[in-house]
Amino acid sequence: MGEAMPGFALSPVDSDLCSRLGQIVIKWTAIETLVSYAVGTFMFADLAAMSVVSNSVSVSAQMKWIRALLSSHEHEQEHNQRVYALISRAEDLRQERNELVHGTWNSEGCDPGTCLVETVNLDRSEIIRARLVTLHDLDDLSRDIDTWIDDYVALGRELGFPRHRGGTKSIFADD
Repeated sequence: MGEAMPGFALSPVDSDLCSRLGQIVIKWTAIETLVSYAVGTFMFADLAAMSVVSNSVSVSAQMKWIRALLSSHEHEQEHNQRVYALISRAEDLRQERNELVHGTWNSEGCDPGTCLVETVNLDRSEIIRARLVTLHDLDDLSRDIDTWIDDYVALGRELGFPRHRGGTKSIFADD
């Protein structure tokens, strides 16, 4: 590839890495949708209308909304803790996904199936970090996303979310 700007050469990134990252990006949209549905349920809102509202709001903010909404239901504290734990896992996945999606990828000098990804984040002690990313790392994140979605559906069935406004059962309920 040619030079994007003086002194900064772009080296091609392994196509298998790109394909796996693409799958992560696609799967992440499912998490964003499910988080939006949870917000809608906990606000007693219409899920479709909530999707329109939440479309322009970060998933991070929506996760904060969920925590705030659940904190007002202290009588359901045991169930809320399980939802908090699920949301905390999604926050961890979001951070890892964001590092990969927003990081600068440089494969120069890297073995096939690996790439150096540099990120900048003012909210961590190591502001600038370079991380060697492998196919295995991306496969692990992809599996973790799949597991989170499965766990969301299972917990949703058990606790009755997400549900349509006025409904009592999860949209994932079998009956």
